[in-house]
Amino acid sequence: MRRALLFLALAHSVPARADSSIQLMLNEQGRQTAADIGLDISGFLAQSESRINELYRLSRTAELLSAFANVAAFAQRGLGVDYDPDSGDVMFGVSGTGFSGDIAIGATSTLLTSSSVNAAVMVGVNLARWGLPRWTVFANGFYIPTEVRALEGNLLTLGTHVHYRLVPPTRPGSVRWTGVAVTTGLEHARWRVGAAQRLETNFRVQGSQDEVNVHISSEGTLEVRASTLGIPLEVTTGVRLLDIFTPYIGVGAELATGSSEIEVALDSDLTINADRLPIGTALITASDSSSPDALAFHALAGLQIHTRYVRVAFQGTISDGVWAVALGLRVVP
Repeated sequence: MRRALLFLALAHSVPARADSSIQLMLNEQGRQTAADIGLDISGFLAQSESRINELYRLSRTAELLSAFANVAAFAQRGLGVDYDPDSGDVMFGVSGTGFSGDIAIGATSTLLTSSSVNAAVMVGVNLARWGLPRWTVFANGFYIPTEVRALEGNLLTLGTHVHYRLVPPTRPGSVRWTGVAVTTGLEHARWRVGAAQRLETNFRVQGSQDEVNVHISSEGTLEVRASTLGIPLEVTTGVRLLDIFTPYIGVGAELATGSSEIEVALDSDLTINADRLPIGTALITASDSSSPDALAFHALAGLQIHTRYVRVAFQGTISDGVWAVALGLRVVP
């Protein structure tokens, strides 16, 4: 891709961090484009380097990796727990969630480019038959392909939880307080995403006379890996209405450990206009590692449709910079 003999010997290399760099080279058309919009060559290269740096988060890789680890730790939050079990329940279920965090790479918009999905199968058993009606134990897990914009990979989540009725519910009736429950457990996530196709994005360069939209098409290596282990602690309460509908709310915290890593080696073409007129190339490299936040707080709210044999739960969970919306179906034979 880097046809150096076709370009003028004009290059620009500015390290974004000690472990990352952007090397830019303009051809004759690139030099002319800079002149057309009222910039000298160094100004055009400096703006381009700054835009690419922001798109790929090269000056903030530690922040990006911490966000990836936090999102990985958050990806199964609430999928493996029923927050309103009955005494003697044995339940089996499936859940799915859409989640998002500050993990966009190669895009200026983060609303959709930083979102992904997860799922879980779960089993839960209330221990009333062993004389412990306040205790319910759960296990869940799933392995699923994931996608974050043009990055594809896989996500493995495993969890085991204990749900304890700290304050028992009131007597059955048309309106019944579900009491206060405490849930804790152990959650593991392993997430990997990488570039499965060319990464296509754009940035603008502003001159004194005009501006130009530069398209950057990259191929090569861009891989992020995260592995986390967490201990959540949640306190929840709710109200069961007509013995069917249970709105509930809760707050929680999680102690987490783990690591996340990034490796980038992208060879890129810079073009302009609808005709994709070549103006130069960019070589983008980076490597770094980080870890999730050691302590993170979250809040949750949900609604469960609660029948004797079938439960359907809708839940939203939010933490600092991370959110998830989940739907679960549980069967109680």
